[in-house]
Amino acid sequence: MKVSNVGPGRGVEKSKKKQAASRASDAFADDLKQVAADGAEPAAGTVGGGIVAGVGAVLAAQQVGDATDGRSRGLLIDRGNRLLASLEDLQVALLDGSLPKDRVVDLARALREKRPDGDDPRLNEILDEIELRAEVELAKLTGRG
Repeated sequence: MKVSNVGPGRGVEKSKKKQAASRASDAFADDLKQVAADGAEPAAGTVGGGIVAGVGAVLAAQQVGDATDGRSRGLLIDRGNRLLASLEDLQVALLDGSLPKDRVVDLARALREKRPDGDDPRLNEILDEIELRAEVELAKLTGRG
C-alpha cells in the first residue's frame, strides 16, 4: 500500500461544538450569579422535595396491582361459586330423597383443594363462611356431626 500526498499537518482548531458549549456554560454561570445577587433561596433547598416525590412514586407503584391480582380474585370467586353449587346440588338431592355418593365425594374433594391466596379480606371472609357451611353439611352427611 502506497501512501501519497503526505504533507505538513494542520494546526489544532477549536470545534464549533466546543465553542457553543462554552457559551452555554457561561450563560448558565451568569444566571447563577444573577439568582445569587437577587437573594433567592439556594437550589439545595429543593432536594428535599425531590426525595418526597420519589417516595410518593415508590408508594404509588406498590399500590398498582400486577397481572396476577385479578386472576387470584377470579380463582377465589370461582372456588366459592363451585362450593355453593355443590351445596345447592346436595340440597336438591336431599329434597328429592336420593343422595348420590359422588356428590358428597365431589364436595369433600372441593374442600380439600388448596385455596388460592387472596388479598381481599372481605372475599376471604365470605369464602371462610362458605367453606364452614360446606364442612358442616359434609359432616352431617357422613355422620361425623
